Amino acid sequence: MFYKKLKVDNESSRRRDAEIAEVSRRGIARPVSFFLYSWPRVLRRLRDEALIHCGAALLVLIIVTPHTWAQKNAGRRPKTGPAKATPQVSKEDAKKLAEAASQSRANLLSASNAYRESLEKLLELQRQDETRAAEVVEKRKELLALGVIAKRELEDGVRALAEVQGKIAETTNRMAEVDQLVAEVNASEELAKTSAERTGLRATGLVVRYAGASRWALGDLAKIDAFFRLKFARPLPVSAVGQTETHNQLGFDHREAVDVAVHPDSAEGQALIGYLASQGVSFIAIRGAIPGSATGAHVHIGPPSKRIAAH
Repeated sequence: MFYKKLKVDNESSRRRDAEIAEVSRRGIARPVSFFLYSWPRVLRRLRDEALIHCGAALLVLIIVTPHTWAQKNAGRRPKTGPAKATPQVSKEDAKKLAEAASQSRANLLSASNAYRESLEKLLELQRQDETRAAEVVEKRKELLALGVIAKRELEDGVRALAEVQGKIAETTNRMAEVDQLVAEVNASEELAKTSAERTGLRATGLVVRYAGASRWALGDLAKIDAFFRLKFARPLPVSAVGQTETHNQLGFDHREAVDVAVHPDSAEGQALIGYLASQGVSFIAIRGAIPGSATGAHVHIGPPSKRIAAH
């Protein structure tokens, strides 16, 4: 029964399709029920045809549009912004900059000299304290030998003398730092003339400057100290590592630099300079604050120190 029913439905469907085609061809009027029944089939056929046409149109756009756009822009030149002109410094501006640098240098020298004078006065007072502390120690030694005081009192006197001597050493080191800083400031004009943007050695009367290719860090100081110990059987005579109180007082940026208290022309200085150059480490060797004077002579390892703007 099911097969017969399906066969009948198929034959009925084919007849309706034929009738729809005939109506479309001849324009024969049919009952409303016929159109209500046949309308879903018509809609499906129209939908399928619309999808086919839309797909074809989309394919044409995909193929043709890039080619048309390329032809449209083929003759156009890419837009480029105006070339940036290299800023030029006029002679007047250069003169003002030079005067400002000279004034800054004079101010720094004045502040350095005033600071050093204060350190000298402090050192004089500390020397007096040292003399008194040493006398106390000698007296207590005598009293201890006589059995008048306990050993602890002598130890307290020795400790007080050591504290005063430690302060004297600190003040002396600060004075040496000031001398080295003054030497760098006095040599700043020569440093500017020998400013090496490329690697290599530059030398003038007071200054020997080497711009190395290696990247310098304070942590590399251990290797330099090891070389110096092997060469001279004593520690590297470092006078300043990084930023010190003296540099803070005078407003000088010394954070990435190390000062070594050796004269560049001495055997130790020549060996140190040769080693630094062989390792590509930048340095500035300064023979003194003024020509013919060893005051402030040292080897500055790392980038040149600069004046801190806030000062």
